[in-house]
Amino acid sequence: MAYKITDECLSCGACEPECPNQAISEGSGHFVINHDLCTECVGANDSPKCADVCAVGAPKPDESRRETKRALLAKWEKLHPGKPPRGLVLRAHPNKPVIVLVADGSPDPAGQKALENLDTLFRTSFPDYDVCWAFQAKFMIEALKRKGQNFFFARAIPMFGAGELFKALSEWGVNKAAVQLLMMHESSFSKDALEADRRGIDLKFAMPFLSIPENRIAIIRALEKDFADGNNTATVLVGHGVLKDFEYNNCFIELDNYLRQHYRNVYCGTIHGPPGTEKLVADIRGSGCQKVRFISLMLTTSEHISLDVMGDVPESWKSQIGLPAEVVDNLAENPVVRDFFVQNLKTLVAQF
Repeated sequence: MAYKITDECLSCGACEPECPNQAISEGSGHFVINHDLCTECVGANDSPKCADVCAVGAPKPDESRRETKRALLAKWEKLHPGKPPRGLVLRAHPNKPVIVLVADGSPDPAGQKALENLDTLFRTSFPDYDVCWAFQAKFMIEALKRKGQNFFFARAIPMFGAGELFKALSEWGVNKAAVQLLMMHESSFSKDALEADRRGIDLKFAMPFLSIPENRIAIIRALEKDFADGNNTATVLVGHGVLKDFEYNNCFIELDNYLRQHYRNVYCGTIHGPPGTEKLVADIRGSGCQKVRFISLMLTTSEHISLDVMGDVPESWKSQIGLPAEVVDNLAENPVVRDFFVQNLKTLVAQF
């Protein structure tokens, strides 16, 4: 529906330059909105900018002018021919389930590019479906927004958390969605997504990669080609882990045990929680190895790799081990990982 400006308006004019459609002008007594030009900022922003900037909450939905989100998008595209829309945009047939990818997110350009490459993969694999994203690392998203970044990827998708996305999908009239937790392991982020208000949408979830026991051996096999020789160079698989609820780290403990039993000087450590680094640092120091190779078990490049693992500070993994180090950090491009997530979603979509 279009917005209107009520009598609470102070005529401060803050809203006028914010309107992407130039729908706001000064009227008699207060500013007014041309309903023929108002799209509730669908196509331009996550939410109506006039309402966002108003100090007194004067812009409100005009209940007498109800329009669907798809109709508002069509109006926006007519007003801005040839200009790609920003924000949440749904184009697939309304009867098809929406594909939802729930990720932690990434604060740096390289990590965001890795996620964008996965976005391209899923959109190519599911050309007849809408592909949406939710990002669960709220502290990181808030920090990016404070820096002025409000969208991810070239197609400018909003930085919604899962609960925000489900609410927005409901407003678009979506009633079913296939949700892939696009993470390597479970954590509070995945738990929050599972427990978010579904807004009446029929949601079917697929769990993170390492939640599937057989995938723990599959990822070792997939990364085996990158393992060092084990004589001169040790190998460490780097997992993120969790700050609490350490049962989520059992997959990494299992990986570390398997690697120690089946490979020479190959280990698994975690940034947070067990198995940690203490034992592997001692073992590598006593192994006779002269170098160490770190292999990331995280989907996106992050400061955990550049600082916590490869940093020059005394507490970094490289510094603790005390050997020259290199890093392999391209897990999001691994065919085994990519195929797992695509096949998961194909299974989910087929259930509707």
